[in-house]
Amino acid sequence: MAAPSSFCHVVYKTHRYNEMIDWYQRVFEARVQHRDDRLCFLAYDDEHHRMAFLNLGPGEAKNASAPRNVPGVHHVAYAWKNLGELVDIYKRLKSYGVLPTRPSGTA
Repeated sequence: MAAPSSFCHVVYKTHRYNEMIDWYQRVFEARVQHRDDRLCFLAYDDEHHRMAFLNLGPGEAKNASAPRNVPGVHHVAYAWKNLGELVDIYKRLKSYGVLPTRPSGTA
């Protein structure tokens, strides 16, 4: 198996939007790359972002069975050295019945 060549980013869903941003800025000495009322990207190096935060608004989630509305990790991203390595990973996971649910953008 080809290990990822790097960790790319993690995205958090939170009701504590401003607190999370402040904490990660302080701990990682990160800078804001983009911030609005719904989404914030932070970086501590040359990447566009290493952490992102999705604002779920104030309060607690009302429906724990609605994954889009509950706090937690939205996704974690990794990079491989080339498309061949990524295809190999896809084939291996497919053999276990693990398939993507939807495509995402590229870096």
